[in-house]
Amino acid sequence: MSTAKATTATTKRKVFVARPPRSAEERLPQLYRALTDQVDDGYFQNAIKTSKKILALDPSSQAAFQTLLFLYLQTDEYSAALALLDAPPSSTSSLDFERAYCLYRLHREKEALAVLEGLKDKDRKVDHLEAQIRYRLGEYQRAQEIYEDLLAGCDSSSPEHPDILTNLSATTSHIDFVSTSYRSHLVPSSTSTSTHSSTEAELESYVPSLPTGWSNVGGLAATVEKKTAAVKAPAEKRARTKPRHQLPKGVTVGKAFTEDSERWIPLRQRTSYIAAQNKKKGGKESMGTGFTQGSTSGGAAAQNSGGGGQGGGGKNKKGKKK
Repeated sequence: MSTAKATTATTKRKVFVARPPRSAEERLPQLYRALTDQVDDGYFQNAIKTSKKILALDPSSQAAFQTLLFLYLQTDEYSAALALLDAPPSSTSSLDFERAYCLYRLHREKEALAVLEGLKDKDRKVDHLEAQIRYRLGEYQRAQEIYEDLLAGCDSSSPEHPDILTNLSATTSHIDFVSTSYRSHLVPSSTSTSTHSSTEAELESYVPSLPTGWSNVGGLAATVEKKTAAVKAPAEKRARTKPRHQLPKGVTVGKAFTEDSERWIPLRQRTSYIAAQNKKKGGKESMGTGFTQGSTSGGAAAQNSGGGGQGGGGKNKKGKKK
């Protein structure tokens, strides 16, 4: 019977059949909805993964390509953005400005400038990027000219206006330093430079002074030796700042402490607890007798003597019935 039941149980089990993979037409709408939500909520890393999935299913998707490029620029992944620009979809328009910007952020200024110079249509964003590249390359005069042209065509209420003023001020400061200000830090020249020879005192006056103690080689060596010894000191020999285990109540590190001899006895049997309870009882009795008005010693004596007539001797015991 058991064999027959096992056979019927195995025949009733359904054979597992794997579901066929969904087609791209079914998956793409769901991926686009997920991509929109991820970008709106700021989950850029998840959005990058979703964009890659869309491009894997549909390599010609302009929306996924533009979104992925935007995400790379937002997350400062300029190398990945540059690699993406090397393999754009077939119908993508020119992305030379984006390429130049990625090269600029990767500190490849000369390559970025060559890309910008090859552009046919130049607008304000191209001029901004070119001015930044010229500034990095040390071409301050050309950068100043570009910023002045941008400032001339910019409204004072535009958010672009303060940025142009800041960059123009920095460029002008560098030009002033290179042309005039740096001369004040040079050695003063003499009218007859060929016959004039600077003395040792004059040359030493131009050398900046070092901090006190650096001229003492022994002091510097001792400082280095102390720091090296402190680094090489074993960790187990260092003094503990905190005890390993929690200390008992009332114990202070470094001070003598006497343990209670009755610490193993139950609390109600300890001498200190019994003394405290007796003290409480004595205080209550003194309060009851000391503040009673109209009581006399005679009345108390009569009360004490009256109990003996009953045969109880003051213990409130009843005698035999006769």
